[in-house]
Amino acid sequence: MEEFTPKNWFWIVAGDESKAWSSAAGAYVSEFSSGRVTRIANEVELFDVLSRLKLTAKGPSRTFTVEEVREALLRIDAEATGSASSAAELLAVAESIEFNLPPAL
Repeated sequence: MEEFTPKNWFWIVAGDESKAWSSAAGAYVSEFSSGRVTRIANEVELFDVLSRLKLTAKGPSRTFTVEEVREALLRIDAEATGSASSAAELLAVAESIEFNLPPAL
C-alpha cells in the first residue's frame, strides 16, 4: 500500500468495486490504483472523513436523505442515535458524537 495522501486517494463506497471516489477529482472514477484505496461503508461516512481532512469541497455534494444519515449514525453509534429520526434530531446526534454532516439535510 502506498503512503496515504488525502488529496489524491480513492475510496470504494458500499462495496462497489467497479468505481471509487477520487479525492483529487471530487467524483467517482472507474480507474484507480489498488495501492491507494480504502473501503468505506457509504457516502455519508465518506463526507465525514473528507471533512476531517479539510477536503469537504472534494466530497459528495448531493444532499443525503434522512434515512441515509440515520443508517450511517446507527453504524457509528447506535446508542447515541437511539430513536432519532428527524433531520433536526439526527443533526443533533451527529454534533454530539462529532460526526460531520453537510449543512443541508
